[in-house]
Amino acid sequence: MSENEQMEKKEQLIKRIVEEKGKDAIPVLIKLLYDEDSEVREIAAEALFRLGEPAKEALYEELKKLWEEGIEEDDITVLYIVDLLGDFKEKRAKDIFYSLLSKFTIEEAIIIIYEALAKIGEGVKLLNILEYLLLEDGDRTRYGDLVAMVLSYIDHPRSIEILKKAYFREEFEGEIKEYILRAMKNLIGRNPTYMTRIGKDIIKEMERLEWS
Repeated sequence: MSENEQMEKKEQLIKRIVEEKGKDAIPVLIKLLYDEDSEVREIAAEALFRLGEPAKEALYEELKKLWEEGIEEDDITVLYIVDLLGDFKEKRAKDIFYSLLSKFTIEEAIIIIYEALAKIGEGVKLLNILEYLLLEDGDRTRYGDLVAMVLSYIDHPRSIEILKKAYFREEFEGEIKEYILRAMKNLIGRNPTYMTRIGKDIIKEMERLEWS
């Protein structure tokens, strides 16, 4: 089965869950977020997002319950809920998101929480640490794509300036450089005035991305 066929099959399954089961599927879908199979988790997450408000409420209650019961260090299963609540822009989860940062030592997990915080409007508070992670941290080439995407959710002039500095760093190339470009493009989509802060070379590269 080709990749396109797999994606189509996955899309049909998600649509069937949403259209036939509706909000009655929410409890089962939340349980599937803990499944060992990553594809099952991804299907459940996408279906929950499409179910909208009822799913958001159920996910928020699930996160509160998990926090009250006690989350173990580096328990990545909670990150699917964090990511979804970020997509839902659930500001009530803010305090738990911040508290969860102390529960993780895995860099990717911490960046996922930063992204959720950025999506709910807390991103400006994170700019110093994100600038460090993208421009100074020893693992910047390993996590540069993830940090760039977090910055793409923070509508602030410093975000575009940090990304512009990263774009001209020699250590960033290939796929990471494309992520940096896409992050700048996303920011400009939110706030076209940022176009004046980047040069012609970057604009030309963004236009090239539209054809890729």
